[in-house]
Amino acid sequence: MAGKPDKSLFWLGKYLSLALTLPACVAAGYILGALADRWLHAEILRAVGILLGMAAGIIQIVRELSRETKPAGDKR
Repeated sequence: MAGKPDKSLFWLGKYLSLALTLPACVAAGYILGALADRWLHAEILRAVGILLGMAAGIIQIVRELSRETKPAGDKR
């Protein structure tokens, strides 16, 4: 069994990246919103950045999970 790759580490990495996707997107949205807030002096941009980050994170998670559920021959 020394030649076989460990599938549990593969799945751990895959699902750990899914778990970190949403917080990373929200943090990026917050940072970009805060920068836009400082530049344009509109306090609402920080909240808009957080909401856009959440939306981007959820979309990315759905895309990754839907990629797993497609049959192997499906190219869509």
